[in-house]
Amino acid sequence: MSQKFDDILNTLTKNEKKILIGLKTTLNLEQLINSTKMQKIDVLRSLMWLSNKNIVKLKTESQMAIILDENGLKYQKTALPETRIIDYLVQKKKASTDDLKQKLNLKSDEIQYSIGFLKKNKSIEIEKKQNKLYLILTNQGKTKAKQKSQYDLFLQMKFPLKLKDITNEQNKIIKSLNLRKKIIKNKEIKTIDIELTKFGEKIINCDFEFDNQEDILTSSMLKTGLWREKNFRQYDISSPVPKIQRGRRHPVKEVCNLIKNIFIQMGFKEMIGPWVETAFWCMDSMWIPQDHPARDVQDTFFIGKQGNLPDKKLVQRVREAHENGGETGSTGYGIKWNEKKAKELILRTHSTATTFRMFGLHNINYDCKYFYIANTFRNEAIDATHLPEFLQAEGFIMADDLTLSDLMGFVKEFYSKLGIKKIKFKPTYNPYTEPSMEAHYWDEKNKKWYALINSGIFRPEALYPYGIKKTVIAWGMGVSRMASLLAKKNNLRQLIGAGCDIDWIQNHKAILI
Repeated sequence: MSQKFDDILNTLTKNEKKILIGLKTTLNLEQLINSTKMQKIDVLRSLMWLSNKNIVKLKTESQMAIILDENGLKYQKTALPETRIIDYLVQKKKASTDDLKQKLNLKSDEIQYSIGFLKKNKSIEIEKKQNKLYLILTNQGKTKAKQKSQYDLFLQMKFPLKLKDITNEQNKIIKSLNLRKKIIKNKEIKTIDIELTKFGEKIINCDFEFDNQEDILTSSMLKTGLWREKNFRQYDISSPVPKIQRGRRHPVKEVCNLIKNIFIQMGFKEMIGPWVETAFWCMDSMWIPQDHPARDVQDTFFIGKQGNLPDKKLVQRVREAHENGGETGSTGYGIKWNEKKAKELILRTHSTATTFRMFGLHNINYDCKYFYIANTFRNEAIDATHLPEFLQAEGFIMADDLTLSDLMGFVKEFYSKLGIKKIKFKPTYNPYTEPSMEAHYWDEKNKKWYALINSGIFRPEALYPYGIKKTVIAWGMGVSRMASLLAKKNNLRQLIGAGCDIDWIQNHKAILI
């Protein structure tokens, strides 16, 4: 024999040797478990190691099968309700539904179905007497009681029952049982086919010795020095090991961490805010009018309850900004501001609500830089670039005499750190910023420009309630879209939700810049 052959023999565990002896007579997994008298998990583990040593090949196949559900498992032991009722009537000839409940411990729905089934088969007759329902066994019922029901015979079969092996007769029984509660159900099962390799055919013909070699080196042996007295088997450190699934960060979370680190490197502090907001913080506080389309149910998720408003002085100044512009020189929106509408609770539609919370609750009125990565929600149609829940990165810089050039410079600097160099700007409209602009990036792969960021300089009407005289430049960027860009996915649904590839999520290369 070759040196490799001898080396493999020396690395076989006791369980692996038992499996190889079992494989001399069968390649069927269930039969192998019975012949070796080992636990299934131990057999599977040993087969995996034999596969790593190129002794066996394992082929795993997923297929649909029929299994017994909760009631099916019960009826497998006790027989179906209609069978038990017939057996009871053979003894009693006649029984009320109350008798069946008490004596056979049957539920009302089980009795009702059984009555319909047995009456249809002419096994019973029904008699109503003194507001009670009685079941009377017929001669045909006596004859059928001597025969085993095809449904009971079916439940005694060995499950799971593979769909591909089901006969036409069994299929009729399955259709009938599917009309009843929790007797059978479909389930995807995995089957394992075992095949010996050419190398394995040589190994299997060896006479295996079961000596006193230890398979496991324990920590207590190392501590006490007992390992010196043991005779351990050899280990093949070159043998391939099975891939172990481990916990890891979701790619979207990786991108969130990248963005967070860039903000911190650029001197920003992090804000926090709630998912559920009042319309006051999410709309009114930042000078979004109360008749704006974004406040319709078609765009916003309303909770259906009302929240509390902050300090009355702040609320009054927000009212003034909306109705007449306050002391900004603006005329405002010229419509009466509705306090009740401002109290409506919603799932926040954008992260800017947190910025204005900072203004209103933390008296931010000095040179500073803040950011926030937030879950946001909008009632939007789902497509490749839109989901009803998405991540948005919010930020602002407050200082004296900031300009649009400062904002454009920040945007370019920030995205250059993510490897995005080709950016263009275009004007847009926001109720609370003026001037306002969008940034778009060039996708080299798809040869298209895509929206990247919405930004602008906060209007005096938006800052007036907080007494802020400094300039504030601000932006909101789609983190979910950024994640799909960096992960090289063209569709958000490939990253988040039921459509994403779990194997890719678990095994993708870490997103780095």
